[in-house]
Amino acid sequence: MRMSLRLTAFCIAFALCLSALAATQPWNNLTHAQREALAPLSSQWDRLPESEQHLLLNVARKYRELTPKQKARLHKRLLRWSLLTPEQRERARQKYKAFSRVPLATREQVKRMIHEQEAEKAQTSASPADK
Repeated sequence: MRMSLRLTAFCIAFALCLSALAATQPWNNLTHAQREALAPLSSQWDRLPESEQHLLLNVARKYRELTPKQKARLHKRLLRWSLLTPEQRERARQKYKAFSRVPLATREQVKRMIHEQEAEKAQTSASPADK
């Protein structure tokens, strides 16, 4: 479920960037800053659909403004996204669309619940076994 939330957040970033499309470019023609931001996708960049490249280039524009922690999180999410099949990506997009139709208060409640579960899981796995 945690991965679904992260994929959802990544899809949100895609959706917010739809209006500003950039020209599709081969990986070698990207600027150093764009390559740094999109590094987890370097091996598959040239095979990505044009629409996805446009969205990712818009994400890359904001990369310099991110904190190191945010940059690491973005790279982690991009890596996870890159490992998905096209079918899995489409399902993630559909889940995002469905989740965006849920009332904001309910979405926030679900997010809090997931964060609490993740914190409990992390605490449990971090503590040594009593047996």
